[in-house]
Amino acid sequence: MERVSVKPWAWGLAGLALLAILLRSAPLLLLTFFLALIAGAALLWLRVCLQGVTYRRRFGSVRLFHGESTELDIEIANAKPLPLAWLRAEDELPKVLAIEPARLSASHRPGRQRLLNLLSLRWYERVTRHYHVTGVQRGAWAFGPARLLSGDMFGFAVREETLEAVDTLLVYPRLVPLVALGLPADRPFGDFRAMRRLAEDPLRLNGTRDYVSGDSMRHIHWKASARRTALQTKTFDASANRPLAIFLNINTYEHVWEGLDPDLQEYAITAAASLANWAWAQGQAVGLYANAVTQPGARVVRIRPAGHRDQLTLILEALARIVPYGRWTIEDSLRSEALHLPYGTTVVVVSALVTDGLRRTLL
Repeated sequence: MERVSVKPWAWGLAGLALLAILLRSAPLLLLTFFLALIAGAALLWLRVCLQGVTYRRRFGSVRLFHGESTELDIEIANAKPLPLAWLRAEDELPKVLAIEPARLSASHRPGRQRLLNLLSLRWYERVTRHYHVTGVQRGAWAFGPARLLSGDMFGFAVREETLEAVDTLLVYPRLVPLVALGLPADRPFGDFRAMRRLAEDPLRLNGTRDYVSGDSMRHIHWKASARRTALQTKTFDASANRPLAIFLNINTYEHVWEGLDPDLQEYAITAAASLANWAWAQGQAVGLYANAVTQPGARVVRIRPAGHRDQLTLILEALARIVPYGRWTIEDSLRSEALHLPYGTTVVVVSALVTDGLRRTLL
């Protein structure tokens, strides 16, 4: 989006010309003529000043753990044979992140600030400014849009262009040891009776064997069967680890209209992330359910228990993006998901409050 603003005194040029005609003053008319030439050149310059100008952000990493830092490079280029006497770039950034070294100003948008860069550019010149961004708060943080302003060196008029491109930096929730949550590190969920026999864990493939009658067709290894020209069945390592389903209650009061306790909510998110990290490190299948969404209009968070290497990343990204207010109660989430959980799943509810309804649902 582009916008051109002409300085008020530029319109006075027409008034000066009219005055010179009325007074029949040749010197004043000559002065008006030269000023008009300058203004005309400035307006022509204005038409092309932002052509070929690009503004790009480059992150060292677009995913950060809580407290980590990454590099942010701002690249501004003038890809045309005409120089720019001045260029002002204003980039909208989240206010909660620490950015150094930076010249910052207030933004009219709540929770936002502006990163300012004022520079001149020669023809075909590229300038890169380097910053460090520290993820001091969990979230999915939007960088942008940016606004570019430039014009002639005399200040007759200014051209403004808004670049709508937005980049997102993810900051994962803080991870803490289980003892920091008041849970024993060896048995955080207490003692439970082990299954009588070890169950085959479908997440732990260890080889193949010849097919025998009664084997599930889901466990046929088709590539190995093709190589050996005989049906081969997958074999798995045995495991007594139960899948873990974490249910996060994002609400901090029984009713949404009562408000929100941000610190208590972040503590609950930290607890859920830390439990998922512990379970994944133990080689346990872990999933996450929450009575909230990751963005407006999206479905509620539902990540089924799994043990693959990307599972923890999926959970941490969901917790980083989760919005503050829950759309349903945690009791509704438990009732709707319980029937679909794998057999023997351990259910852990992380909630800032325990209501009578939650007690009845769990019992």
